[in-house]
Amino acid sequence: MKHTPNVSVVLSLVLFFVCAFPFAIPLRAQEPARLAASASAHDNFATARRAPTSPVSRPRKRLVPVRVSDTVEGSRVLVASDASLDDYSSYFDGGRFYVLIPKADVTAAMPDEFKGRGFASASLDQRGGDALLSFELQAGTTPRLSQKFNRLEINFTAQDAAGQTHAPVAQADERAQLQQLLKRVEELEGQVRELRANAVAADGQPPPAAPPATPTAAAATATPEEEEVQAAITGQEHETHTSGPRLQIQGFADVNFRASNGRGTTNAFGLGQLDLFITSQLSEKFSVVSELILEAKRDNSFEFEIHRLLLRYAMNDYLNLSAGRYHSGIGYYNTAFHHGSYFATAANRPFLFAFEGQGGLLPLHNVGVSATGRIPSGSLDLRYIAEVGNGRSARSAVDRTVQTAFDENNGKSYNLGLSARPDWLPGLQTGFSFYHDRLTPTAAPNVDQRIMAAHVVYQSPRYEWLNEAVFIRHKPEGAGGVAAYTPGFYTQFARRFGKAQPYFRYQYVNASGRDFLLRDIGRRNGPSFGLRYDLTTYAAFKSQYDRTARRGLSALDELILQLAFTF
Repeated sequence: MKHTPNVSVVLSLVLFFVCAFPFAIPLRAQEPARLAASASAHDNFATARRAPTSPVSRPRKRLVPVRVSDTVEGSRVLVASDASLDDYSSYFDGGRFYVLIPKADVTAAMPDEFKGRGFASASLDQRGGDALLSFELQAGTTPRLSQKFNRLEINFTAQDAAGQTHAPVAQADERAQLQQLLKRVEELEGQVRELRANAVAADGQPPPAAPPATPTAAAATATPEEEEVQAAITGQEHETHTSGPRLQIQGFADVNFRASNGRGTTNAFGLGQLDLFITSQLSEKFSVVSELILEAKRDNSFEFEIHRLLLRYAMNDYLNLSAGRYHSGIGYYNTAFHHGSYFATAANRPFLFAFEGQGGLLPLHNVGVSATGRIPSGSLDLRYIAEVGNGRSARSAVDRTVQTAFDENNGKSYNLGLSARPDWLPGLQTGFSFYHDRLTPTAAPNVDQRIMAAHVVYQSPRYEWLNEAVFIRHKPEGAGGVAAYTPGFYTQFARRFGKAQPYFRYQYVNASGRDFLLRDIGRRNGPSFGLRYDLTTYAAFKSQYDRTARRGLSALDELILQLAFTF
């Protein structure tokens, strides 16, 4: 049994962040552009239709390329993300129409052409940590927004189509809906009369006279369904009732064809992962995030696993607490790209960040608690992460590497990280992290594990350049223990040309032969060439060729064709 590591050091750091940050200062005080936009929206409140925004901090959203299409009435602009867009807001200012999406990254969202019927010009800009859409409306154009989970639709009714609206039909629909509401009110009044009659029969006392029905009383007894109908009649964009948590599910999946010269492998079509991304807002500060994975195994059976399940408490931008199973904050790739392959440029993950079940060498999943947030740093935009969890199993090769319900020892792993997103170069992110654990393999000495990771990433509407390096140190405890070191890195570059995005990646991992935990990894290095083509807004085709040199083995060549989509 290993000694319990001193976790108090980690907890002390978390408490330091909590106590040191001035929670009373306004959030994002260093972003005058965003404050100016908010002030402008307040001044134009009489003409603006706004979605309810939450003051709590949420994870940074990644926007996919904006799509513009023509409609009978004018044009439609589609915005999609890897997270819910229910916190957007819209307003008019100086003849322009604005849509603000908080905590969103637009580096990969700029469309090739941004024009349509109903607006003369448009722009998509990064304002601090937010995304701002701006449209110069043509005379007589009316914008209307519709949002469902991670999709935001902006419909523009142009002047030439404004006179073709079907007002009589709309009025007939409204009358039918009002009749349904009145019928429901009559049913409720009948139920009240019946209850009063039963009360008279029970105690022999006549009930007090019922007040006449008023619109206010009817609204007070209206069901959530009736409130939705009333919202549609009055033109409200969002629900106003609070009927409890609402589950939202978004699906991600991929279909692949793989061909390689590996010994014992065959060319085959295969289903990738079916990822059900589930979110629910429990209250203003509490929310739930979950990721359920269905995956086909080599024996053609299916395996179900909960890869993420987190209860989150968002105090503000400076402190967000989570408890459950999470993706470890080691490096950049593991927190930027989860299981939905649609949002990743390449057809597979870098080998350095391959998941544990696919032979990966890093503890990319963990079960425990974590704290994340911003550090007051002006234009540098520093962010921290602190995690404490069970760590990775090292008992035997047949054990599950992710210790979801049982820890093979009393010690706990911890991970500390710091990143920066400077305002002076939008799209740039740098950071590093330090992970520590003590492993207890069977019939072998305990191992002191330390993992250091650093990354430099740049993403713009045209370019993507990812660079990460990891250094793993395993040292057996006891006299005579010799440390083994495993370095690894990858670099990936992509350039977008319309819907096509060619990319190149080179990766390298060299596990020491003295490391009995990673000796089967050996040395692996080589290039990858690929092309991603966006078929539609929510589906992409990827073609990728990998060549991997292996120490003591012949080189491995593999072709991957993939259809990745979200639904």
